[in-house]
Amino acid sequence: MLINKLIAHFQKWNLTSWEPSEDLLQELEGYLSLFSLEYIRPESQIKSSLIFLINERLNLNRDVYRFFIDRAAEQKKIFNYHQKLNIEEVINHPDIDFSLWFRDNFHPQKEFSSLLKISKEVEVLKNRDFINLDDYLKDEKKYLDVISSIFCSYIYHCIPEEIVHKALNKNCREKYFYNYFDHLQHFHKSQVSRNKGLIVIDLDNFIEENSNYDVLLSKVIYLIKEAYHDLTNHCYLSVIIGEEFSCKWSLISDITIFCEKFLEHPIKRTYFRWKEVENQTIDYIENLDRRNCEFENGNEGFTYKDCFLVYVDNQEKSILLFEKNERDETLIPCPRCRTFQVQGNSYPVIGVKSLECKNLFCGEKSKYNRGKRYSLASIIKQKAILDDNNIIEKQILKQWRRDVVKTSSVVDIFVFLLKCYSLYDDTIIIYSNKEELGNKKLGRNITYKNSSLYGNISLDDKLAKDYRKLSFFKRFLCNKEHVREYPTLNLSDIPEVILYKGDAFQVLCQLSSESIGGAVTSPPYYNARDYTQWTNIYCYLYDMYNISKEVFRCLKLGSPYLFNIFDYFDNENIIVFSDMGKKRLILSSYISFIFRHIGFTHLGNIAWDKGEIEGHRNFNQGNYSPYYQSPLNCWEHILVFSKGEPSFDLLKLPKLIQEKPVIKMVRGKNIHGHTAPFPEAIPNLLLSIVPSEEIILDPFAGSTTTGRAAAKKWRQSINIELHQEYCDLSIDLLKKQFGEVLQKSFFD
Repeated sequence: MLINKLIAHFQKWNLTSWEPSEDLLQELEGYLSLFSLEYIRPESQIKSSLIFLINERLNLNRDVYRFFIDRAAEQKKIFNYHQKLNIEEVINHPDIDFSLWFRDNFHPQKEFSSLLKISKEVEVLKNRDFINLDDYLKDEKKYLDVISSIFCSYIYHCIPEEIVHKALNKNCREKYFYNYFDHLQHFHKSQVSRNKGLIVIDLDNFIEENSNYDVLLSKVIYLIKEAYHDLTNHCYLSVIIGEEFSCKWSLISDITIFCEKFLEHPIKRTYFRWKEVENQTIDYIENLDRRNCEFENGNEGFTYKDCFLVYVDNQEKSILLFEKNERDETLIPCPRCRTFQVQGNSYPVIGVKSLECKNLFCGEKSKYNRGKRYSLASIIKQKAILDDNNIIEKQILKQWRRDVVKTSSVVDIFVFLLKCYSLYDDTIIIYSNKEELGNKKLGRNITYKNSSLYGNISLDDKLAKDYRKLSFFKRFLCNKEHVREYPTLNLSDIPEVILYKGDAFQVLCQLSSESIGGAVTSPPYYNARDYTQWTNIYCYLYDMYNISKEVFRCLKLGSPYLFNIFDYFDNENIIVFSDMGKKRLILSSYISFIFRHIGFTHLGNIAWDKGEIEGHRNFNQGNYSPYYQSPLNCWEHILVFSKGEPSFDLLKLPKLIQEKPVIKMVRGKNIHGHTAPFPEAIPNLLLSIVPSEEIILDPFAGSTTTGRAAAKKWRQSINIELHQEYCDLSIDLLKKQFGEVLQKSFFD
């Protein structure tokens, strides 16, 4: 009987006494009934496949693989991700001579010729035979799971893969494609269509600035909504905007928020626990109107990925990057066995459904016998890896390693976007009146849309007004009751430095209206530190709104406010509470929106370029394919606002400052005392535009960097800090920095 024969071979070759369970035998009988005996592969081929499986599942050649990669690295020979996959696969395959394979595939590339000798050593070292599974796995707690995993995939390899595919998937019987992605493109065209593989909206060369900001914003919103509808799922939208727009940073803020939040609707998923979000928010914001907030509606749209700053001949262009991840419940077959016997209710990322193959005899399983996990998004990324046409040139990756880039040509921006965020042979849509790429197609099908096609779009401001009516904003734009009496005690002995310990809102309520000549701060970032924790982003934005409203009241008309903030990674905790909800937060955009709602004028942004903040860590782990490029986030926003029309010279402020972060950790010890200090260069920007007689304010003083910077220039400052430990640190730093000499000088 075939079943007994296959089990006997497995036991004999692997020297194992393992026996399949009754349930497994029953499943095996049903599975093999799908195939005729004539399809069983020759014994030699089955043996070879089983050895490969054991090598791969148990990582028997991992040390050999690492030996080769490390020896290559010693000679400064670096392989890309695709090459590494191929190398590891061949090392695991018993019937392929690694040295001959390496010679045939890499010898033409002279840079690798010196590794031929090492490749022969690899062939000697690698495992190419069966092992005693019982001995090898005797200390493995999940022995039965491991050996069952190997056995089930062994059964899969006993039959030619094409025959398995045709038995498990009726589409394969209709028309067979060896390549899985070709199969999807034929039978699941709507899900993997690359007709709109990337959309680029070049605002600089598509829309002119309008004196009515809301009319301009409405036109942009129209284009974004059209792009979302057209764009292939799990693909990218990019918006390019430069200094042609005086309202650039207001526009960036509104574009970013709109892209992420414009779909406001019920989310019928168990992970969306809106009642819990509602209760948490209302517990924190006492006078919130529950009915207007409509917490039952979640906000979705694009996922914000990055904002690149590109300097083309010293002209700053910002490149906003968004990914479309729209939930799609349509099943797609397992990439390995092609079965539709799959299930999955998990979302590793919001909008990206993960499936698990439930075919017990799939050829690709985990070590502990779990079925293959996959998603449409991961399949698209795998497609990018496996096609050599998608390999990105090293000079492009080097140029775009960080998200602050200097270049001499706008063309470089388009080349970067096409190479890193689309696939070879994709159709690309570019909204622009200029065909910047000319004849450079880069293997893509490029279609340009010019503004003449949109002569009548959104000539009014309706879309902008509808955007501001989103319930999302009503969940935090709520006025806090003004505190009339709150004890304020100056903790500083330095006459020019006033340091108040207390809640920023409550202390600010005690200050006189229009008494401050300028403000600068770096606020606590939402949930970034143990001492800055909020239940969700609504609670955080509610506090930022009310504190900023008090700063506005205290500032004199025309005074500046410089606000340093970073769009880092965390979970907003308003859709899902697990790691699935982690993403790049759009804190700078929220702050701009809040400030403009209060009445501030958003004048611009100073980029704080922190340099190589993460050392020499490679941003893509050697993967030179699209969708795997994650440039280092090396800059922070210094948002520039004024109370009404500015009374200062905006031209005195630079577009960019290059300043290393304050060094606080030395040999694992925090020598500064504060976990997130900012450099004195930032408050010095404020001091350069505020008259010397004016008082300046920092509502989130931390270690009082602002106060110390001001005191060096004999300037008076008010500093507010909530935590006693940082007040104590501030006093110590002030004494250490100025000492008795400075105190005497102040009194004199």
